[in-house]
Amino acid sequence: MMKVLLLGATGYIGSVLAERLGEHGHEVVSLVRAKPRDTAVPGEVRHGDINEPGTLRAAVTPDIDVVVHAANPVGDEAADVAAIEALAGGGARLVYVSGVWVLGATTEAADEDAPVNPIALSGYRPRVERLVRDSGGVVVRPGIVYGRGAGIPTLLVSPEREDGRYVHAGGPVPTWPTVHVDDLADLLVLAIEKAEPGSLFHGVAEEAVSVAEIAAAAGRTGRAVPWRIDEAAEALGRPFAEGLALSQVVSGDLARKVLGWEPRRPGIVDDVRSRPSASRV
Repeated sequence: MMKVLLLGATGYIGSVLAERLGEHGHEVVSLVRAKPRDTAVPGEVRHGDINEPGTLRAAVTPDIDVVVHAANPVGDEAADVAAIEALAGGGARLVYVSGVWVLGATTEAADEDAPVNPIALSGYRPRVERLVRDSGGVVVRPGIVYGRGAGIPTLLVSPEREDGRYVHAGGPVPTWPTVHVDDLADLLVLAIEKAEPGSLFHGVAEEAVSVAEIAAAAGRTGRAVPWRIDEAAEALGRPFAEGLALSQVVSGDLARKVLGWEPRRPGIVDDVRSRPSASRV
């Protein structure tokens, strides 16, 4: 059993990971702000703020075996780098949840050796990843995360439309590498338990799924229409809209070979189609 300090325990990925860690017999310590959201957090809670490195450093006490950073970046490079330095300096191994958008557009299955070419939203994440790995930590890059009626696919239908929609910047319909949130939690537990220091893994179950197919599954008519990137940018912000329009093919084979990861949940199209409530979010 390990004692795991978890940042982002109240979030989409972190809450599922906390559940899975408990199932594997590990003790979860949730690191939340001094005034956390109303969401109930089971087990031990410690207070800290990514914008205050001293609070993070104080939370990584000698009894902590592993720190998992599954919280969203704050969007300020200096703050996010300082947070990583504080977490990595406490003696516990650090597992960092990044994302495949650091790779930029890819047309062939990009593995962990592929060069990075981050979109604006992920601009400095490669530096954060390098800090984690240089400290002996582990980086996991999830694809587009879905499942449990949440995740990015819920954005693909607007309340006023029956059809699904997908952000389109011209050219071919984009494809997304995807992973179910429960399969990602399984991978993160394996990374905590088995990964070698300095490792990097892609958390990708399906290498490339047409976003038009996902949007059609999310809609109530089984049809999808393109959503011009300029219009999407007005609703979602330009950096995020660019991420949704990004076309990628990403391999998750290394995690299968090295860690024995076996994604087993439904693919994104089947999952979204089976959850009509997701299209109404």
